[in-house]
Amino acid sequence: MFGRLSSNLAGALLLCLWGATAVAQDQRDAPGRLSAGFAELDERIPQEPTAWPWQAVGRVNIANPIRAWHCTGTLVGPRLVLTAGHCLFDGRLRRWVEPREVHFVAGQNGERNRGHSAAVQITLAPDISAAVESGLQPGETSHDWALIGLESELSIKPVPVKAIPSLERFIKEVHGSELARPGYSASRRYALSIHRACWATMTSVLPGVLLNHCGAQPGDSGSPILLMRGDDVHVIGLSTGLVQDAANGSDFGLGPSAAGFVDSILAASRR
Repeated sequence: MFGRLSSNLAGALLLCLWGATAVAQDQRDAPGRLSAGFAELDERIPQEPTAWPWQAVGRVNIANPIRAWHCTGTLVGPRLVLTAGHCLFDGRLRRWVEPREVHFVAGQNGERNRGHSAAVQITLAPDISAAVESGLQPGETSHDWALIGLESELSIKPVPVKAIPSLERFIKEVHGSELARPGYSASRRYALSIHRACWATMTSVLPGVLLNHCGAQPGDSGSPILLMRGDDVHVIGLSTGLVQDAANGSDFGLGPSAAGFVDSILAASRR
């Protein structure tokens, strides 16, 4: 199902970031309910990351002497991780984190994982710094992505990225496929959970943004929206926040579409 948003939605959107704070990571939810996110019914299911592409999704751990938090990231190159840009901004210290404060753990399941590495480089999306520091608005969500360069190459197949330029093309691509959003939620911090068979769409009201209805919590920021057709799997966008239409109370997840970061991933992969 695909929903079109009315043109007056732009002035009625409220943004609530899912970047996990130290408090949010300690939240516990009642069974079957989401304390943060937009779906009243929790449709996530646990998924052991023993197979691809789930093993390429992992925790982006950030820690400094003051606090620690995590978001979700996806391996999109042997040494390259894609995540939400705002996750790498420390709102308490009012500064962007340094690579030495970031560590990626792929396919974590309790004390087990499929590989991990410290970060050595962070590439932020153009225009994201000022947007996050001043309070990210829905129309700026197309810039809410970042690439993390890893110190060590991980022996996991990266998930390819596909840019879909228009709604018409999007409808064709999704027909006969499945959309899924895997992530490391605050309520299941060390175990992967997935909302399968969720839906997403695009709208001219928010260019460069992919809207979704793939329930998420703090910690899920940066989780990929996956287009799946058998073994053919691509990242087509990220889930990084929430918009609400104040006129009717409808909630949608949102994040940058792959069109905004695919060229940067290709350039980083060639280096």
